[in-house]
Amino acid sequence: MFPLHNTYAVHMIGNVHPLAEIRELLRKYPKGLSISEIARMLGQHRNTTAKYLDILQFRGDVDQKQIGTAKNYFPAHRIAVSSLLHFSPFPVVILNGRTEVVMVNGATLALFGCTLDVLYGEPAGNLPIPLFKDRALLDRYHDTLHGAKGSVRLHTVLAGGECDLLVHLIPVVFDTGREGCALVLLNETPARDLAERAARWQQRYEALLADTTEWVIHLRPDMTISYAGDAFCRRAGKTHEELTGFRFTPILSPADQTRVREALFAVTPEAPLQTLEVRTIRSDGEVCREQWSFRGIFTANSTPAEYHCIGRDTTAFRQMEAELSRYRADLESLVSERTQEMQEANQNLLQVIAEKDEVERELIFTRFAFNHASDSILLFDRQGVVYRANMTAGELLGYTPGELHETTVFTINPSISRAAWDRMWKEALPGRKERTRSVHRKKDGHIFDVEVSRTFVEFGEKMYFCSIAREITPE
Repeated sequence: MFPLHNTYAVHMIGNVHPLAEIRELLRKYPKGLSISEIARMLGQHRNTTAKYLDILQFRGDVDQKQIGTAKNYFPAHRIAVSSLLHFSPFPVVILNGRTEVVMVNGATLALFGCTLDVLYGEPAGNLPIPLFKDRALLDRYHDTLHGAKGSVRLHTVLAGGECDLLVHLIPVVFDTGREGCALVLLNETPARDLAERAARWQQRYEALLADTTEWVIHLRPDMTISYAGDAFCRRAGKTHEELTGFRFTPILSPADQTRVREALFAVTPEAPLQTLEVRTIRSDGEVCREQWSFRGIFTANSTPAEYHCIGRDTTAFRQMEAELSRYRADLESLVSERTQEMQEANQNLLQVIAEKDEVERELIFTRFAFNHASDSILLFDRQGVVYRANMTAGELLGYTPGELHETTVFTINPSISRAAWDRMWKEALPGRKERTRSVHRKKDGHIFDVEVSRTFVEFGEKMYFCSIAREITPE
């Protein structure tokens, strides 16, 4: 290892890219490469490569092992000791390659309650502190010194008290380039105590809010109010002081006072909760319905010390329930009426379907008659392309149905020109028929005489030219 002189430092700063190349190369070979192998792969001089590797080792980016006479370098992720001690707010213990304590921070001495001379220079396993003798920790030093980070949870004794520690083992590198192991100690004892306290308060909170809906009061065994929540105070129109000592029964209807007493008597440790719905009388004389739950709070000898009472106004609910019953009856009547209407509509629909079936049968028969007519029937659109043709036309002209739909009037009737076709369409009049003699041309080119009945037909807002032809045979 050699110092970084000024000229070397300038050279290092100007060659940051080769350092990155070496790091990238070592990532591809995690088992390691020698100086000569790295220099050959990167096309560098061996001495230059050695200098760059020294820089990377100082920075904690690479580690090296001695294999015979050669040094084998491999990627590592280490933290500089000086940086870790400077930034860590937690207790830190630094061990060298022989697992001897070489550095600690002030937080460590405060946690252990000892001075530096007790720790410095001592092997970790010989320290007079129980946590360093824990086998789970001792087994991790070797792996950490070789670049593997880890963590261990320990329950130990520090400064006379029990502690829960989370120990992070972090690979570090010293300023000399040598490897080390850092122990970062996180005292989880305060967090554990807080979690236990939070759990206790959570239990108290859940007990306090058990079955809470709206109004909360506490009743003594003599039915007097010892505590009233804000919601109940607003409902009663009185303050906490005015309600304290006030008997709960006067706000109930006379018939329900006995039921409430019976419910309170029925509250036992085995059955700590009783619920019933009562009629109450408000200060304005209005009679309402309320649901109350009475939960017993018992003394050590299982006698009721108090009753935790929770109530809610169910007046609106009962009114809505009654309205719902009326709506249900109206709905059933409406459903019955609509069902009758739907049955009638279904009958009409069945009749329409029957008529539609009859029309479809007639349409099928019409198509059958069209296809099997003794004469050739062709329908042309405005451009002269065959729109529809019957089977007789295909047989007479020698075309398949698919070929006919790609044929024009000018191919079938060579006597019709484009100009004549346009004149015919200008004078088109739906329904007017014309009989004439003309010629047709078969697919094979043979031209023969035909007697033609021509007319224009209109369907679906479109006009078509209909040609019904019969071949004229020599006598």
